[in-house]
Order: sequence, then structure tokens, then C-alpha cells
Amino acid sequence: MSSKDEKQKRNALLAGVKQKQQQELLASTPISLVYLKDLFDYLDEQLGEEECDDTLRLTQLFLKSRNLPVSETSTWLATHGGHCDCEVLANVEEKFEKLL
Repeated sequence: MSSKDEKQKRNALLAGVKQKQQQELLASTPISLVYLKDLFDYLDEQLGEEECDDTLRLTQLFLKSRNLPVSETSTWLATHGGHCDCEVLANVEEKFEKLL
């Protein structure tokens, strides 16, 4: 097998792994992608006006205002690096940039 063929095979395998990881991430979300995008937009707007207080206060306000599962979503966000509002934007949104 030529090195070009090997490279194409590796790239195809890598693409398959990335796609599977994205599908698993999507399947694990406790709220819809629409709400998740809205949350990111809301946090971006709010954190432009005030500093993060190292809590999920704004995230939880957003979730409560839309009758979404606060505890489950907060736990899920923390699992993906969102331990406070600014980390939700910095860490969690980054994982969804290509999907939103």
C-alpha cells in the first residue's frame, strides 16, 4: 500500500471517529440544540454586560425561564467543562461550534 493510500485510510478512520464522537455528544445533551444555541447567545450577551461570578447563575436563570431541566443540564455542562457561565461559553460552546 502506498503512503498516499495509507494517509487516506488514516484520514477516513479519523473522520469516522470524530463523527461518532459528535453523535455521542449530541445524544447526551439534556436540552435541544436550539436551546443550547440560545443559551450560548444569552450568555455571550449577558457576559458582555457583566463579569462572570464563577457560578452558573445566568445559565440557571436561562434554563428556569424556559422550563428546562436545571439540575440535569448543569451537571451535563460541568461534565463538559462548564463549571460557571464563562466556562460554558469557553469550553462547552467550543465543542458545538461546528454543529450549531
